[in-house]
Amino acid sequence: MKKLIISIIVITIIAASIGAYFVLQTPANKTATTPEGRIIVKRSGGAGLLIAECADKSYITETADYIIEGTVEKVESKWNEERTSIFTYTDLKIVKYVKGAPFTEDKLQIVTPGGIVGEIGLAVEDQPIFHEGKKVRIYLQETSGEFSIVCAQMGVEEIEQAQ
Repeated sequence: MKKLIISIIVITIIAASIGAYFVLQTPANKTATTPEGRIIVKRSGGAGLLIAECADKSYITETADYIIEGTVEKVESKWNEERTSIFTYTDLKIVKYVKGAPFTEDKLQIVTPGGIVGEIGLAVEDQPIFHEGKKVRIYLQETSGEFSIVCAQMGVEEIEQAQ
C-alpha cells in the first residue's frame, strides 16, 4: 500500500512537471494580439491540483486580477512548429467583466498545452478544456505583464446560458 501511494505521488509530480514544462515553452505576453484583435493568454496556471488553496473558490476570486465572462467561439488544436507538442487555441468573445478594468480588445485567445490533432492526442493534467458555444467565467491573474488562468482548470467554470 505504501509503495502504491508513493508511486501515485511520483506520477502526479512527473505529470505536473511535464505540464509546467510545456506551459513554460510558450512565451506569454499580455500585449500580444492576433490580427483579429484578441489578447493572447499563453499560461494556464498549471499545478492547480497541487495547490490546496485552489479548492477554495474565495482564494481563486481574491487572487484573480480579472474575472471575465464570455462565450467560446472556436477551439482548435495544432502542432507547434517543431511538431514536438500539441497546443489548443481557444477564442473567447468577452461578454462581461466581473472584476478588473475592461481591455480594449473584446476577444481573448487562450493557448493551453495538449489537445487532439488527427488521431494523435496529448493530455496535460490540470489544463482547462473548452467547448465551442459554451459560456464560461475565467479567473485571470496578471504578473509582470503576462496573463495566466488562476489555478488552471479550477479557474475556469462553465456558467448557465442566459435565457
